[in-house]
Amino acid sequence: MSGGKPAVAGGIAELAEEARRRYGVPLVRVQVLEGGVMGSVGLASQAQAVHDLMSRSWPGGRTRLLVLARRRPRAGLHPEGMPLRVWRRPVPAGRKGLELTTELLPGDPPAALLAAFREHLLVRAPGEAVGWVPRSAAFRFGPPPEALRSSASWDPQEVLGAALSQLGRPYVWGGTGAEGLDCSGLIWRSFLGVGVMLPRNSRRQRLMGRRVRLSDLQSADLVAALSRGPARRSHVALALGPDEVVHACSEKMAVRREPLRDFQERYTVVAVRRLEGARPDSR
Repeated sequence: MSGGKPAVAGGIAELAEEARRRYGVPLVRVQVLEGGVMGSVGLASQAQAVHDLMSRSWPGGRTRLLVLARRRPRAGLHPEGMPLRVWRRPVPAGRKGLELTTELLPGDPPAALLAAFREHLLVRAPGEAVGWVPRSAAFRFGPPPEALRSSASWDPQEVLGAALSQLGRPYVWGGTGAEGLDCSGLIWRSFLGVGVMLPRNSRRQRLMGRRVRLSDLQSADLVAALSRGPARRSHVALALGPDEVVHACSEKMAVRREPLRDFQERYTVVAVRRLEGARPDSR
């Protein structure tokens, strides 16, 4: 190889190794050819990384990539009688998953089948959560998921009722309601019931809707925050009004409601987001 090809080949190898550490398999099958690179990647972020690498190291080379997470799925995984858990990495036989990405309950929209790797299936769950499902999990193959169009009008009180119905439930990383919930799982589950599909993680949830001032906080606004201390973990809560929130709290390991001032003692509020379509008379 000459010119920028060695740098591109090395960068792609590093990208594959990073994916292997995080997801258990590379998800990057890209060849460096005479005129550029060609192959497939699992995630849109990996495709962007390859494009950036080519722009820096081989601007004249062509980039032809199939992104599994963007393609139209041919089948969906529908939960069958039990929660369908989606794991960050493939789950070794006889062991629990290392990290739960999300979970679907019976009646939830299905996950899209992206690819098969040995005894595991790579899926995209509602809310754009990508991860692994063992073939032995309880699900049935069915029609692929359809794009869920958010309701033109939704009732904030229904969202609050759904969130408050989870009070006292355990905090479970990646949970959406089977054995417990995490912070973004509580928000995702509460809005799903009124036909509003949100992203499945707190960082993307804090980009939804429009930004409003904390002093203008209203019911069903999203309160995006960072935990205080060195970790600075992303967090999200749901406003119950101008001075109270409900959230799945990792420090207390439970879903709880509390005054906004108490919430702010442990979290730094970084944004308040208001989703479109709320009925004004229900605030």
